[in-house]
Amino acid sequence: MTSPMGSDDAYLICLNFKQQTAHELWCDGRSVCSMAYEAGTTYLLDLRRDPFVYIGDPLHSLYFYMPRSAISEVSGELDNLSAGDIALQPGEYVRDSTILCIGQTLLTIFRNPSTSHQPLVDHLLQGLCAYFASNFAGSSSATAIVKGTLAPWQQRLVTQMMRDRLFEGISITELADACSLSAGALVRGFKRSTGVSPHQWLLYRRIDLAIELMSSTDTSLAQIAFNAGFSDQSHFSRVFTQKLGVTPGAWRKSQGSAWRAESA
Repeated sequence: MTSPMGSDDAYLICLNFKQQTAHELWCDGRSVCSMAYEAGTTYLLDLRRDPFVYIGDPLHSLYFYMPRSAISEVSGELDNLSAGDIALQPGEYVRDSTILCIGQTLLTIFRNPSTSHQPLVDHLLQGLCAYFASNFAGSSSATAIVKGTLAPWQQRLVTQMMRDRLFEGISITELADACSLSAGALVRGFKRSTGVSPHQWLLYRRIDLAIELMSSTDTSLAQIAFNAGFSDQSHFSRVFTQKLGVTPGAWRKSQGSAWRAESA
């Protein structure tokens, strides 16, 4: 979980070099999307909305701090009437070869730091700002959004409905009707957007709840399985092991050992 980033009139452009299968974003104090990001994709954080992020995978990314004033200035030079807003919403991402090439070039420079490289770094960053102003400001970026995913409002609605029914579960038909989609389109779009099916997403949120319960109580694993919405302890154990690579009992034992070591 990242620390809160504060509020600033700027964007943080995030270029991923490594796939992220578990990634949840909060803006203005509430969860707005839970996504999976493939390697080579780019998304943004609007620093005006006090974002913070949970990332459940090893991270290998480049982050570009881009003030809206800089985008506005470049937009004026390009005769673009946008006010500096980038038309990528929370959870939306692009796969753009130009952004990726700039990032890979910068990585090469950073691995061999030299003061003589600074003019090139400055040039590349100015070029990236101009590229965003030209291609992603206003409505011009609509065609760059990855096709086949749910709209941000649909993903927010579906994930919130599943959170509200975490214990008893909810049918695909009900989720699809709320989004005005067929059941098949809902499942395909959700998996493309988050990397997992709605059923898997629900199970993983139950695992998150079970981890909280195991961390804060001495309740038996059978009772925790029930309290987290699993059909039985065996089902809980299978899903837990699939996600974390260890059994619930082994995980709880390791946490207890870590706590005793810290106490000592």
